[in-house]
Amino acid sequence: MNAERRYVQPEGVAPPPEPYSHVIVVGSTVYVAGQVAFDEAGNTVGRGDPLAQAEQCWKNIERCLSAAGGTLADVVKVVCYLADIRHAPYEIEVRRRLFPEGRWPAYTMVQAANLGRDDLLLEIDVTAVLPERGLGRAALPTARPSAAPAPGSDTSAGAVG
Repeated sequence: MNAERRYVQPEGVAPPPEPYSHVIVVGSTVYVAGQVAFDEAGNTVGRGDPLAQAEQCWKNIERCLSAAGGTLADVVKVVCYLADIRHAPYEIEVRRRLFPEGRWPAYTMVQAANLGRDDLLLEIDVTAVLPERGLGRAALPTARPSAAPAPGSDTSAGAVG
């Protein structure tokens, strides 16, 4: 199966400074490249402020998803790169505001040695799955509480976030 790729340049997001695409849609899957705290002119927002930078990253992600026909409700996977892992609570705070309780996307957080520029504190990329045409978001199943782990099972592994 060779699904067609659609390359999307979202409005309100600075053009990539290097040769890559912000958004690629393959079938119903949307891949959003790592977003940093750039405004639409390419200026850093929130220099030295991890909360402001997290907010700008997620604003850019929302614009990218919208350009692809999606919303944050479609996000299934998030990868967050932090220049300093101590900034994690700021990104988590923003994510808690954006996603409903119990509907968290899969999540990975890592500390990166360098994000390409000294003024960038974090970068976030996401993968989303668009709802099937005609289904509408209201028809998507709601999250159910996880079952309790079986006695003796190992529950120590898990993602940070």
